[in-house]
Amino acid sequence: MQGLWFIPSLIFGAVQGSVSGNWQMFLFACLSLMVWPLSRWLKNHRDFELDGPVTFDGRTLWIGDHRLPRPEFLWRKPWHQYVWDGLAQIDEGAGLEVLLNQARAKGFRGSAPGVIWLGSSDGQNCEFNVSVDGPHLLVVGATGTGKSELLRLMICGWLGQSEPIDLTLIDFKGGATMAKFAGHPRVIGLATDLVVTDVLAVASTLERQLLSRQSLLAKVEVASIEEYVSAGNSLRRQIIVIDEFGELLRQHPRIVQVLEQIAARGRSLGMHLVVANQSMAGVSRSLLVNLRARIAIGEMDPIDFSQLGFRNRFKGSARDSSWRSANFKTGDGLEMGFLFPVGF
Repeated sequence: MQGLWFIPSLIFGAVQGSVSGNWQMFLFACLSLMVWPLSRWLKNHRDFELDGPVTFDGRTLWIGDHRLPRPEFLWRKPWHQYVWDGLAQIDEGAGLEVLLNQARAKGFRGSAPGVIWLGSSDGQNCEFNVSVDGPHLLVVGATGTGKSELLRLMICGWLGQSEPIDLTLIDFKGGATMAKFAGHPRVIGLATDLVVTDVLAVASTLERQLLSRQSLLAKVEVASIEEYVSAGNSLRRQIIVIDEFGELLRQHPRIVQVLEQIAARGRSLGMHLVVANQSMAGVSRSLLVNLRARIAIGEMDPIDFSQLGFRNRFKGSARDSSWRSANFKTGDGLEMGFLFPVGF
């Protein structure tokens, strides 16, 4: 409708030109009419919501379906930061994919024996050695944050190690997390909430192994598994991975006594706990003081975050839905943020 406003100017200019022979007024009216659709076109191409992905085809930048002018001085002010953030996101996604492919090719092993790959921290590989960075690990994350995916990632890394490692897996999530590893020769025990006797048998076995390892070290008068192996003896490290720790304790409260013994004495005996739970509920003080390495996944309750001993919250976020963000704290107190893949 706004185009109709130019009709009186056109009529007046045409009359003025035909009467006086001065067609300048008519020319100005025509130019004004041409400027109007141009201004409408510019408005439509400059006023749009910044909610689309930033793409670059080698020549032109796009925000969603909107092509940006090549001269940057024609851009609106909000476009600049949105475009640079979008380009950084593209670079980050490409870098994460490269790191994931490299880690997958190595079976999610780390850069040294006993080390596993956790993900990316500031564009570099984030790795974890349970015997050095632990000796035990507590993973806390609400439902849907990728907690079980992270456990699977760690298990893959341990199963692929060149050094001898045994795993005992306790899955109180219906076996969905760890059932796929049941047939692996390094998995010496698997218990789920579907079969009660499995859990009781595993707990009994763990207690016997704890006493057996103490006896072995005492016979040769050494204080740790490292000294025992250095003396020419053979003893595998054992990692006990538990998913849904709170549910395990709810159904089998007595098992906490065995786990507390492992947490207190397992480091020197080569037995390491990796415990995952939705919150801090159910994690006793005696367990917490020995589960010195911590991972907090995603946004979590500030009180739980503080109880885990983190000083700083990782501000980064995974822009790709196939990656999740987490905070990592080693047993020595070193903190870092990292991203880990899900559905790998």
